[in-house]
Amino acid sequence: MSYKRFRMIKTVLAFFLAMIISQAVIFNNYFLAIVAVFAAFAIILPLKKKVTEVMNDERDYLIAGKAARLALSLFSVTGALLAFAFMSLRGMETVFGTIGSTLAYSVCALLLFYSAAAAIYGKQD
Repeated sequence: MSYKRFRMIKTVLAFFLAMIISQAVIFNNYFLAIVAVFAAFAIILPLKKKVTEVMNDERDYLIAGKAARLALSLFSVTGALLAFAFMSLRGMETVFGTIGSTLAYSVCALLLFYSAAAAIYGKQD
């Protein structure tokens, strides 16, 4: 199968998946949304293996790595600054403290996941 045909199938599948998920959310049937996502995975993964052309090369992975590193850095710094700002405003409104704490914990979790992934990938090389 050509990459162009695979992209077309993936686009059509995404369209139908979006329709099903939006209807499931409207009718509060989240089980249907989850089943639809797993069904889409079950359809797309075998088709991806049938593609004969090269879909990604080393340059794509290099660009993705640089973009991920930049996004991680920007989110960490911005999230930490916003967490401090919200926590300093918790005297005005109590919900600001909750928002700040949630943001701070999410930044910490992200950095822990990054550290674990870096340790695992570091041992593989």
